[in-house]
Amino acid sequence: MAMFHGSEKRIEEILEKPPGVQIFLQPIAPPAALGLAGFAGSTWITSSYIADWWGNAESPTIFFPFVGIFGGLAQFTAGIYGFQARDTLVTIINTLWGSFWISIGILYAFVAAGAIEPHSIHTHFPELASWFIVLTAFTWSSALAASARDLVLTSTLVSLAIGSTIACSLFAYNGGSSTMSGSGDGEEGGVTNAIKAASYFWMLAALLAWWRVTVYLVEEAYGGNHWVSRYFPIGRTPHEKNQPYVIPGLGEPGVKRGVPKPMPV
Repeated sequence: MAMFHGSEKRIEEILEKPPGVQIFLQPIAPPAALGLAGFAGSTWITSSYIADWWGNAESPTIFFPFVGIFGGLAQFTAGIYGFQARDTLVTIINTLWGSFWISIGILYAFVAAGAIEPHSIHTHFPELASWFIVLTAFTWSSALAASARDLVLTSTLVSLAIGSTIACSLFAYNGGSSTMSGSGDGEEGGVTNAIKAASYFWMLAALLAWWRVTVYLVEEAYGGNHWVSRYFPIGRTPHEKNQPYVIPGLGEPGVKRGVPKPMPV
C-alpha cells in the first residue's frame, strides 16, 4: 500500500507539473515585400489607366492577365505566408487585395471571351460597390494597425482607403444619366471626375508601396545602418522600434512578429 501511495503521489506531481513545450520558429523573408510589390504593380497599371493616362476600351483585356497574376496570385500568396510570419496585418491586407485582383482578372477574362458584356466604371455599378464596402472597411482597419509600424506603410494604406472610399460611394450612387448635371451616370461629369480623383489616391498608394518594397530590398542587401539604407527612410514609429525579439539578435519574420526592423551591423 505504501508503494501504491507513493506512486499515486508521483502521478499527481506529474499531472500538476506544467508540460515542457518547445516552439521551433523558422525565419523567412518578409512576405510583406512580395505583397506590396504585387499591390504596387497592379494598382499603378490599373489606376493610371482609369485616370486616362493611356489606353483604350480594350486595354484591360490585355493588361489584366499580368495584374491578376502579380497583383492577385503573388499578393495572395504573400498573404498566406503572413500566417507563417505571424503577421496578421500582412495576412489580412494582402489576401484581401490579392483576392480582389484575382477576381477582377477572372471577370475581364470572361469579358475578353465575350461571355459577359463590359461595364464601365464611370457609371453606376452596385455589384462592384458591394466589393468595395468590404475592401474599404478592412483597408481602413489595416491602416489603423499600420500606424503602429511606420509612416510609409500607414500612408500607403490611408491613400488606398481614401481612394476606395471614393470609388465605393460612386459605384453605389445612381444619379441618373444626365451628364449636364455633373453628378449622374455617363462618361463625363462628376462621376468620371471623382473616379479619376480616386485613381490618383491609388497611384499615390502604389508609389508609396514601391518605396516600402525598395526599403526591404536595400536593408536586406546593405544592412539597416549602412549609409545607402539611410537614404530610404520610412519613419518607423517608437512602438515598432521597441518591439521585442523572440530570439535576441534575429529580426526575420517567423522569429519576430510583424515587420522586421534592420539589425545593427
